[in-house]
Amino acid sequence: MLILHSFLSFLLIVSGLFVFISENPVHSVLFLILTFCNASAILFLFSAEFLALIFIIIYVGAIAVLFLFVVMMLNVKMFSTISSFYLPFIFLGSFILLIQLFLLVEKAFFGFGNISESSMFQYQESLDSLSNIDVLGQGLYNYFVPCFLLAGLILLVAMIGAIVLTLNFSSHRKNELVYRQLSRSDNFLSFFK
Repeated sequence: MLILHSFLSFLLIVSGLFVFISENPVHSVLFLILTFCNASAILFLFSAEFLALIFIIIYVGAIAVLFLFVVMMLNVKMFSTISSFYLPFIFLGSFILLIQLFLLVEKAFFGFGNISESSMFQYQESLDSLSNIDVLGQGLYNYFVPCFLLAGLILLVAMIGAIVLTLNFSSHRKNELVYRQLSRSDNFLSFFK
């Protein structure tokens, strides 16, 4: 699991770096989607399923796809600029940031001295065996049912309002004239011969 976490963390850092490095805005948004997917995979490894699903649904499913549509609709022109000038500064800044992060984590986790494992609080024994999605579902459906139903009703009214606003109520309807279609002959084809 440590190897998988290290690989996903490395992939997260590299894809986050490529969001800034890539010159094509569509490629940049696709790397942003890969970054969000890697972050949600790391959250799945930490047993934070709800946060991982929220990352997938909200960030990848809504925000990143919206960015992609906006970039594709704007038809951004590509300029030939030399972006490799900034590359050493980006690598130097990310290297300094990683060293600072490593020193902070090392101080936080390994700087405690001699603390025995038996004297530490074992939080696994004090919790239920439910996952966080189960606990959230029980809390939502046991204590907040009226609020949950009211939110669903508000979203239903908003969806119906959006549909009504986009409908085109025109009384002018194009009718098919069957007799005109049946009375056609192949004389008009002689024009193209």
